[in-house]
Amino acid sequence: MQLYPNIVLKGDLSPGAVGDQVNDVVEKIHEACKGFGTDELRIIKALASCTVHQRCQVAVKYEEVYGKDLKTVMKKECGKGDFGTALQFLAVPSDEAESDMIKNACKGLGTNEMMLYTIICGRSNKEIDLLKKTFYKVRILLCGDIYGFQEGDSKS
Repeated sequence: MQLYPNIVLKGDLSPGAVGDQVNDVVEKIHEACKGFGTDELRIIKALASCTVHQRCQVAVKYEEVYGKDLKTVMKKECGKGDFGTALQFLAVPSDEAESDMIKNACKGLGTNEMMLYTIICGRSNKEIDLLKKTFYKVRILLCGDIYGFQEGDSKS
């Protein structure tokens, strides 16, 4: 059983790899976030109508068309609560969402082992390798940011 869509396993999430089939979904999400307030029901309907493969494409296409990261838009529009977090996970490719979940499971005192088991168990070697690469990529970017902030403070 393959849990990640082929587009994620191949690592080809470039704008050229994403066709026009998700334009309608991208437009619906953008319209739901326009103006004062957010139409959460419209966002849910737009994302729920997509397959996992299409949701990966929506994230790439949204950034290509509107120049904004869809995960950041979901965080801004829907908050940091459980609902906002769920929409943020739906707004990124599944390997990136699961990397964020692992990061959250390891945050703070102690580790949420049940969340880790849920994410890791049942994955193929190929999927685990992709998950590790994505996790370390996100972690290195985060460490680079932290190092940059510390370096800036020490120079002042």
